[in-house]
Amino acid sequence: MPIIFFVFWVLLNGRINSEVILTGALVTVLISLLFYRFAGLSPVTEKKIILKIFSIIGYIFYLVTQMIKANIQIIKIVLSKTIEIRPQIKYFDSPLRSDIAKTALATSIILTPGTIVIELTEDRFGVHSIDASMLEDIECSLMVKKLRNIEGGH
Repeated sequence: MPIIFFVFWVLLNGRINSEVILTGALVTVLISLLFYRFAGLSPVTEKKIILKIFSIIGYIFYLVTQMIKANIQIIKIVLSKTIEIRPQIKYFDSPLRSDIAKTALATSIILTPGTIVIELTEDRFGVHSIDASMLEDIECSLMVKKLRNIEGGH
């Protein structure tokens, strides 16, 4: 947080000299201490929050790449002269604990073309896919691992 405050201070001043830097350093340390006290945070919890935000951003980029790959796979199926699809329904138990993570996984599966969640009860997912290859190792996929990491587990 102090770095963000300091950058904001320098941007507001519009110039960089020793007076701006020293005053900015002092003011940002004081503001950060007040912020930590009133928000009930510490630099350690702030670091955890920032790391979680970066993990979420990384997951979103990963999800977008998976969506692009799935779109290409669906385009290949649609444009092929002989349609060879192997629809499949797969049930698996998720290691995710929180409802938010389970919802994120279900939404991620739905956003990936060719797959849809047909059942979600407690820890059990039911997923339908237009092709069986899309469901290979879904229960221990990188998507699940990334969500587990965001959730705080390993």
